[in-house]
Amino acid sequence: MKNIYFAISAILLSNAALAEGNTYIRNGNIYSHQGQFFAGAGAATGSEFYKGQDHKTAAYINGGYHGEDFNADLAGVNYRFFGSNDSAINFSVFAAANPGFDADDADILKGMKDRKISGDLGLNADLRLGQGTLSGKFQHDVTGVYDGYQADVTYYHPMNIGFADFVPYAGVHYFSKDYVNYYTEVSKSDATANRPVYQADGAFAYKVGYAMVVPISEHLDITQATGYSRLSSDMADSPLIDSNNQWVTTLGVNYSF
Repeated sequence: MKNIYFAISAILLSNAALAEGNTYIRNGNIYSHQGQFFAGAGAATGSEFYKGQDHKTAAYINGGYHGEDFNADLAGVNYRFFGSNDSAINFSVFAAANPGFDADDADILKGMKDRKISGDLGLNADLRLGQGTLSGKFQHDVTGVYDGYQADVTYYHPMNIGFADFVPYAGVHYFSKDYVNYYTEVSKSDATANRPVYQADGAFAYKVGYAMVVPISEHLDITQATGYSRLSSDMADSPLIDSNNQWVTTLGVNYSF
């Protein structure tokens, strides 16, 4: 698992109201080309989540189907069970994975146990506010790995700016104590001179950013996104974490069919 920080950063940084173009918000996600399959690839780069992290730039792939009510891609699966595209409020259920990590992924993790991949089930509500959407999520680990929960409230404002669909957003993400300690705790057995014992309570991440979709043809889009998060002290003060300021930017292409 060489790309843990990209997966965590996606949570920290980030995805129904229809924009003027092909881009819209559903289940708290930024989607395009409703009712079509897609395949995508690109590159992501960002800040270090863990100190001495080996990989700050990596390639990514994605693909799946984004429908009216059902969506499935490599980021997760969700189903809208209440509401429609014209409704003021929508409710969805979703499943999503959380990353693990190998101790060899960063210098500060050497000698620690690997963390396992976990899976969450959750509930989402999307509230339309004019052209924007206020999205709330609650999800809980159902695999017994970190055995905690996460919550998120984010406002998205899709707009068409002529050559592209542009979606700025701002929000806050909450990680429960169990989640924070699973990823950032240092136990007595793992403690060293440079890695003192550490335990924390729940933590917040305050996030802002944008996503942009630039159509090249009927089926081909260029995608670009950038986000910034500031971690609260319960996570950022861990001796494992490089900084409370986290950012990530991506550039890719999507083909819809």
